Amino acid sequence: MPHNITGIDHALIGVKNLEGARDVFEKLGFTMTPRGSHIGWGTANYCIMFGDDYIELLGIVDPSLETNGLDKALEERGEGLLGLALASDSPEKTHHSLSSAGLEPSDLLALKRKLELPEGDVLPEFKLIRLTASAGLSAKHLFICHHLTPELVRTPEWIKHRNGAKKIGAVVVVVDNPGSLADYYRRLCGSINVTLTDNTLTVRLGKGSLIFVNDRDIDLLFPGLTIADEMPALPHLIALTIGVDDLERTSEFLTKSGINSRKIATGSVRINPADACGVLLEFVQA
Repeated sequence: MPHNITGIDHALIGVKNLEGARDVFEKLGFTMTPRGSHIGWGTANYCIMFGDDYIELLGIVDPSLETNGLDKALEERGEGLLGLALASDSPEKTHHSLSSAGLEPSDLLALKRKLELPEGDVLPEFKLIRLTASAGLSAKHLFICHHLTPELVRTPEWIKHRNGAKKIGAVVVVVDNPGSLADYYRRLCGSINVTLTDNTLTVRLGKGSLIFVNDRDIDLLFPGLTIADEMPALPHLIALTIGVDDLERTSEFLTKSGINSRKIATGSVRINPADACGVLLEFVQA
């Protein structure tokens, strides 16, 4: 892919009760990392690690400190998907390439967070590049992340999940007009990785995808979906698909665990947002 972008790095889920969310996703069969916290901020996280990407559960643990807008997002939109981080194998080259292409990246940002291991805290380090609102998402909700210390955040025992989960399959975003975003993503990810139909815009990101759909056609992607409440203001990150080893085994695990899941005609297994911290979650065959 262009600009040294290699795929999806992680998806973020904003939650109101971090420890409660940890319990929810553990019951769904995910292995959770130890808790991490953002230095100087009032936010903390638990992560669900896969081989090449991961999911971050993000919550507020000290509301007296800076939350980077999480407090406002939770108040206005409730729990659910917050954003998507793309991966880069060379953040300096990515930043230079994006700038040369006129894609107006933010400055290259250096960040650390504290990871609370039983043997003592460690400090994973990252470099971030925020992207512009031309991407159909705000600069806070679409960015590029590079791990300087990957060995600290990904260990063999953390990437094994009882539900058979292996990777992020897709992040789905509801927007007014998917076609209006096509040019930006062709410039960001390469024309070969962008497919526009009458209903959706699909951006292939390594082994995963970012899919844009309008609110009139969301049922084409998720047959039988009923949205109980009024949809938040667009853009709205609505769904996350997870690739698994064996979909039948995943379904059996969820049933035995007392999870309210539903088999869909498309072959996926669906967990409603009310049972996954505001995220429409679908397991698919990897």
